[in-house]
Amino acid sequence: MPLYEQIKDQIRAAVFAGVLAAGETLPSLRELARDLQVSLITVTRAYNDLAAEGVIGTRQGKGTVVLPVDPARLRMHVEARVRGGLEEAVAAARLGGIGLDALRDELANVWDGVENEQEGKV
Repeated sequence: MPLYEQIKDQIRAAVFAGVLAAGETLPSLRELARDLQVSLITVTRAYNDLAAEGVIGTRQGKGTVVLPVDPARLRMHVEARVRGGLEEAVAAARLGGIGLDALRDELANVWDGVENEQEGKV
């Protein structure tokens, strides 16, 4: 995956997870390029793409900031990540000769395990 895509994915995931809040200032293009040891062009491409998606924006005197999360966009992002994970799981199951019923059982086990883990953290 190209570096600019990796940067976009990490920033987008942090925004959608609430790690980066609306109004929070991001590092300047030059700072982030220096910190990540990538070219300025790479970071510029990532920021421009995120701005086009409405995830970040430029504010006079503040630099690049996180924009408020659109609930519909967040839902689409989550659904796309889930779909991608499920596609990988199905491909792996088919390669391993695991049937749909066994895959459903495994999904239920993972679901329950994560749910129990989250309950233990609360």
